[in-house]
Amino acid sequence: MKTKLMMMAAIAALGMTIVSCSSDNETLVEDVQPGKAHVRLVCGMGMSVSPMQAPLTRAALSANGKALTDLYILDYDKATGKLLQVLHQTSTAADFAEPDLTLDYGEHVLKVVATRSQEPTLWDAQKMTWTVEPNILTPITATQPVMLTSTKTSDTFGAEKEVSVGIGTAATVSITLDRLVAKLVVNSTDVFPDDCTNITLNFQEHRTLSWATMDVTEAVNNQRVVDVANLRGTTGTVLSYFVLAPKDGYQTDITLTTNRTEGNPYSTITVPGVTLERNKVTTISGPIYGHGQGVQVTVNDTWDSEGHDINI
Repeated sequence: MKTKLMMMAAIAALGMTIVSCSSDNETLVEDVQPGKAHVRLVCGMGMSVSPMQAPLTRAALSANGKALTDLYILDYDKATGKLLQVLHQTSTAADFAEPDLTLDYGEHVLKVVATRSQEPTLWDAQKMTWTVEPNILTPITATQPVMLTSTKTSDTFGAEKEVSVGIGTAATVSITLDRLVAKLVVNSTDVFPDDCTNITLNFQEHRTLSWATMDVTEAVNNQRVVDVANLRGTTGTVLSYFVLAPKDGYQTDITLTTNRTEGNPYSTITVPGVTLERNKVTTISGPIYGHGQGVQVTVNDTWDSEGHDINI
């Protein structure tokens, strides 16, 4: 009888163990979230940006020796075009440029923009600031961002990727980012005068990027101003501007004014039909304080190091 009771107790304990294990398994299944899968998105630079780097590693998320700091990822339903969720990653995130996304089963389009932060801003359709907490994948419930803009355009990259998510999948997807901006360089070949104050550039500029098209919106008249008082008496300084450019590039007249402490400007120079193209450098060079004689415009396919430029 004693032996029989011990056997029954053992069977009961085994039964409790089986029930406990079954309960744990059910909890794990619930944590997987039925109808969803984890997708790791690895962001890297295109060969035209970093030709000596493998484009699919975190270390490659830099351009011309300068690291990028902000990453925007928008997850769209491919069939309906509906925006499902948004992630704004900063470089402080442990998985920066390699986020683990939770995606619904089905077909998606992931749209990605990376910047070297100069206060980029998300706008809704009414051009009101759309805010999201950094480093948290945020579902869209009401209004949504439709544009990316900035008070000061920085080096900016982007791309979109179609992703298919199946039952129980946990995949790694790579996306290659290409430069979305042109660089406009002003190279003064003469001496900055002792009473110079600033230089202004007036031209047609694209200030926003549409998430729907991954292209720029309509250009507007804009003025860039740079203080050059600290350059008095120097030569050979390069001033550079990042400019959002359409996929096919564009042309604009550029008026450059060299201002002084008192009186009329040293010069006002209008250069017509200046070409600005993505991943290319357009340089205006010459004696800009000499009333425009000898000013030249060149467009270069090679994006040189920015180490000695003054970015405006």
